[in-house]
This record gives sequence, C-alpha cells and structure tokens, in this order.
Amino acid sequence: MFFLLESLQPHKMECQWKPDEQGLQQILQLLKESQSPDTSTQRSVQQKLEQLNQYPDFNNYLIFVLTKLKTEDEATRSLSGLILKNNVKAHYQNFPNGVSDFIKNECLQNIGDSSPLIRATVGDLALSHVSLSLSL
Repeated sequence: MFFLLESLQPHKMECQWKPDEQGLQQILQLLKESQSPDTSTQRSVQQKLEQLNQYPDFNNYLIFVLTKLKTEDEATRSLSGLILKNNVKAHYQNFPNGVSDFIKNECLQNIGDSSPLIRATVGDLALSHVSLSLSL
C-alpha cells in the first residue's frame, strides 16, 4: 500500500476539523493491516506510522477514527486511540496547540461512548493528555 503523505498536510484547526477522505481511507486501511498476524506486514505498518508521525495532522485523523467513525469496528477504533495515546506520550511537547485542543475536546465529548472498549480507550487517552499537559 502506498501512502499519499501529501493528503495529510495540516488543515486549519477549527472546532469542526474534517479529514481528507483519501487520507482517512488510507489510515483506516493501515489500521486494519496493523492487526495482521504477519510480522512483515506489521513491520511495514510500523514504518508507515513512523512516517505519518511527522505530520501533526495525523493525530487529528487518529482521534477522528476513535470518536467519529462509530460504524467502524471497535478494534480499529480502539487501536487508533492506543496509537494516539502513544503519540501523546512520545510527542506531546511538539503538538501544535490546535491539535492538543482538538484531542482534548474530542475526548471530553466522547467519554460516554456506548462501547465499553471505546470509553476505556478515550479515558486512557484523556488521562495521558491531562497528565502531560499538567507536567509541562
């Protein structure tokens, strides 16, 4: 799978951030591939994730998948949140304010998701976000 990284260029941060549809579909495909038991597929996915982490907008896509794509399977949505939580822990100090605010707002709006797995993932993400924002 070839990623069009240019489709992940930063968007203006607004309350109603919208993903690029092509970029969103590529990220969804990557999330699904990451669940493969094949180690070479997992390595390839990991390399692509590392490349995508160069784009602050990537984190917006991850929170969007977690909180807005309610028709996606829970495993994919939760995985998106776990990747985002790891990004928050590793790169929070480099996040533009708009990205941090978007993540925080989406967590607050979705802490009561109907899925226990998604609620737990959102809660873990929110806790990581708050802990790091207080420590800076």
